[in-house]
Amino acid sequence: MAPRVDFEGALFSGYASDGGLFMPEELPQLDRETLCQWSALSYPGLVKELCALFIGSELIPKDDLNDLIDRAFSRFRHREVVHMSRLRNGLNVLELWHGVTYAFKDLSLSCTAQFLQYFLEKKEKHVTVVIGTSGDTGSAAIESVQGAKNVDIIVLLPKGHCTKIQELQMTTVLKENVHVFG
Repeated sequence: MAPRVDFEGALFSGYASDGGLFMPEELPQLDRETLCQWSALSYPGLVKELCALFIGSELIPKDDLNDLIDRAFSRFRHREVVHMSRLRNGLNVLELWHGVTYAFKDLSLSCTAQFLQYFLEKKEKHVTVVIGTSGDTGSAAIESVQGAKNVDIIVLLPKGHCTKIQELQMTTVLKENVHVFG
């Protein structure tokens, strides 16, 4: 029942006005040939293709989108960003911990921060993001925007109830736009 919004509107709204989540009006239908081609892509390559389906080049031109995604994944420790470990007996494990904070949330928040900054820079605007966390969300969010001139982040954490490394990841960042309270 919420009004229609584009990708930028959904990004800056968070939740829909009815309290629900935004969903695309249509899900793209992908043919077998496309899926076969995409199966050979790197993780960043696949993210580029998927984002292009939902964002639209009128909001973020393809070259800009590709640059934003490359920037988002530039600090990951594994060249593949995510890595598939092939174990015995056909068991495979997808490693989602190669981001800066070792949390799988680095994958999405690094892209989200790039998209936010892209739109904010174009409009010469500033936002303050408030995060309540019990650990890895705060760390990944801080990491994704620390030092950004158009985003301040306020993180609220339950002091003494996160892992020590998560608490240190949040409380030792010395950037002017990062504000952490326990």
